[in-house]
Amino acid sequence: MTYIENLRDDTKALPHGEVFDARINFMEHACQALEAGDVPKYHFPQFQLNEKEISYYMEHNISLDEIAFQSMSADLNTFDHDLGEFRTYLQTRFGYWATITKDFMKVWSDELGDAKYLEIMAGNGYISKELQSLGKQSICTDDKSWSKQSKTGHEPLVETESLDALAAIDKYQADVDYVVLAWSPDRDDIDYEVLKRIRKYGLMLICIGEKYGATNSKEFWDNAEYVDSAAIDKLNQIYSRYDLVHDAVYLIK
Repeated sequence: MTYIENLRDDTKALPHGEVFDARINFMEHACQALEAGDVPKYHFPQFQLNEKEISYYMEHNISLDEIAFQSMSADLNTFDHDLGEFRTYLQTRFGYWATITKDFMKVWSDELGDAKYLEIMAGNGYISKELQSLGKQSICTDDKSWSKQSKTGHEPLVETESLDALAAIDKYQADVDYVVLAWSPDRDDIDYEVLKRIRKYGLMLICIGEKYGATNSKEFWDNAEYVDSAAIDKLNQIYSRYDLVHDAVYLIK
């Protein structure tokens, strides 16, 4: 059974579970896009149920007898828990870590103009794919040194040069305006080495990650120098934060 099918089964156990169909349909469309080698069209809403939604649903089923009400409450809790597994499913099934969507990348393209990019540790290359499809130059690199532990990068969406992060910066530093790094692992200090390398060449880093959280090393966040940017502010207005992970877009020098 697929993740989406499991969610639909969850709602079948709930009285009037069809009220939750819209959010499952949205999630299914996102999965269908990724399955087809594309990215979802629209930034994600919150998927898990908020307190108001839970209260409203339970109030509208208050007429159930005590046993049925308790069963409904347990089933609702199961459904809400399963909704919260969406990020893990996307990461495991599609190697989709940063929430790259078409509307987000359109704002990126419009706000940063004709900049040239080097994406390092690119995984499946979702960012480079969208930049290239919008007519921008983005060099996609990843040596997949971690590929034995992850499926990420096994099916890249664009041509990806096999270079580690530092070698890629050394090779292309004169040809690009920005280095792009999305969702660098939190237990690897390669990102700190990247930070030192971009400073050597006077480059700017566009980083997508959760500060002192799910991504990047402590050394990286401790040493990052943030650049105020109206373009980055606009990107963060549309970037998806749909669960407990609060990653964001940062411009770092």
